[in-house]
Amino acid sequence: MEIDREELLRGVANALTSNPGAPTGEIAAAANVSRATLHRVLGGREELVEATYGWMLEQCGRVFDRAGIDHEPVLEAFDRLIEDSYPLAQSLWLLIATPELERVPELLARLEAQDQRLERFFVRGQEEGLFRRDLPPRWLTYSLGSQVMSAWYMVDDGYAGARDVPRLVRAAVLEGVLADAAGSAAETPGSAGAPRPKES
Repeated sequence: MEIDREELLRGVANALTSNPGAPTGEIAAAANVSRATLHRVLGGREELVEATYGWMLEQCGRVFDRAGIDHEPVLEAFDRLIEDSYPLAQSLWLLIATPELERVPELLARLEAQDQRLERFFVRGQEEGLFRRDLPPRWLTYSLGSQVMSAWYMVDDGYAGARDVPRLVRAAVLEGVLADAAGSAAETPGSAGAPRPKES
């Protein structure tokens, strides 16, 4: 029987996201294949995890392509990105749970390339006057990843629905980094950028 590698990797990714320490038998069951098939297609557990994380990075690249973060209007691309953000959250979950993945040179290089691509997106937004220039682009990149991951954690824990994710991420990230938002905050009484009333 021919195995659909894409579907197999998707099943394994879901299993590892739910339980990063799952034994191969549990992973195979979640992916609806035998342990022998899992081993034949993806190798031992270490190779399996590496192959799955590599697949997750591919999914993130496809998300970036669909969103148009390289060339499309910045705010429109941002909206499309957070509408389709689950693959990014999933890859970050596995990376945090399996930090040894960062010791695999090929995967580390691909992860850095992904971060740089997103960083260039934020730089473009800053150059167009859409995002605050006082915030480092790398911080914006990490912040987006953190908020996307947190929003999907809420979905997984039952505190929010999948449809809430874009609104939550937009409120936490976009409304905090827009250039206009920074100006509004500075004008708000009691904010860090506004003069405080003198004590009597």
